[in-house]
Amino acid sequence: MISMRSIFGIQLALFLQSTVASEIYKKEIIALSQDLHIPATWRIRKNMASLGKDYPRTYCTEFYSRKSNQWLGRLCLSSNQNFISAMGVRDERPEDEDWADRSKYEVGYWIVTPTFIYPMTPFILDPIKTYEAEVDCSFDERGNRPTSTCHAAFYQLREGVFLHSIFHISDDVKRQRKAYVSDIRNLWIQVGKKIENKSGPK
Repeated sequence: MISMRSIFGIQLALFLQSTVASEIYKKEIIALSQDLHIPATWRIRKNMASLGKDYPRTYCTEFYSRKSNQWLGRLCLSSNQNFISAMGVRDERPEDEDWADRSKYEVGYWIVTPTFIYPMTPFILDPIKTYEAEVDCSFDERGNRPTSTCHAAFYQLREGVFLHSIFHISDDVKRQRKAYVSDIRNLWIQVGKKIENKSGPK
């Protein structure tokens, strides 16, 4: 018969293991904020900064258009499940549908927006397997209806730690291109190489 002390010890060990696994290391934050080669039309906020008290353990860098100074996108490293949920990422589809069969469509995750549920499918395979979806989005403060298309990408670095990006790729009302998926792909390939070399403690 297992004693209460043994059960408590097992629970504590599992808690400590999950806490260590979900820790974000300084070297990872530094790696993701240095020496990123971006398109000449973009500019980047050099350092990954904390997203604030609403989403602790979340560090992001922002990308802007050099020409218009408009926001283009964000790359984040987070171990905050509330942040991931706020970004609409789910590991299970809220509603079952035949087309969302993981084995058939290589669906890794789903993105939930106020108007639709999008399957996330493979984006890059090497050096890390990242999932993507093009989703409806709106930059209208009233948020009455989607007016743009955004590109979302997601990668689980380890248990409880995630990389997420969101980029504004088109204004569908004005029919203006904002960012290109090929440039986002190149960014993620760089990120994958950095994370592969810098992840974990030390």
